[in-house]
Amino acid sequence: MRNGKQRYQCKGCGKYQLRAYTYKLYNEIDDKSIIFLNAESMGISSLSRYLGYSKQTILKRIEYLGSKVKKPVLIEYNQVYEVDEMWTYVSSCRERDVKWITYAINRKTNQVVDVVIGARTKENLAKLIDKLKRLSPKKIVTDKLQIYPDLISPIDHDTRRYRNNKIERNNLNLRTHIKRLSRKTICYSKSEKMLTYSVLLYFSWNNWQIKMK
Repeated sequence: MRNGKQRYQCKGCGKYQLRAYTYKLYNEIDDKSIIFLNAESMGISSLSRYLGYSKQTILKRIEYLGSKVKKPVLIEYNQVYEVDEMWTYVSSCRERDVKWITYAINRKTNQVVDVVIGARTKENLAKLIDKLKRLSPKKIVTDKLQIYPDLISPIDHDTRRYRNNKIERNNLNLRTHIKRLSRKTICYSKSEKMLTYSVLLYFSWNNWQIKMK
């Protein structure tokens, strides 16, 4: 018996099956639950058990909702921004790739301005820094990664120790709230796409928007 349904075992092959298979039709009302529970450290399997849908249904819905997340269009100037990267990995049955989540926050409002997920290359980081430079920032605070100085110049660039404490603390929030980012866990991303959508849904739960149309 599983989930209230009687299962039968084949005496020949030993596999289990049901007399009749039924599937729960997805209700869009549960979109809010997926967004909230994703931000409360529930993985795909947990969402599937809690909401009563198949894992494939949850995966497709996360992909759909993540594709609808719109990054904020900001009209602000002379602000201080903190930029930092945190690593995680995407693992398949054959290999494990390290991916970097690089994002920026407004030090005053704590709002996430933009995020880039992928390799920690000059091309990827430039997408984030260029958006900040268009806002005419007062200062950009980063760690001592050697890629940043050329990208940020001529903006005031601060790399002193403890200057980016706010975003470092926010990194802890990310690892606590998104299960696939936790340390020493068996929950991990199997594709960069799902990693991206999970992070985007987390930011939408905080202060971004999802435009369904």
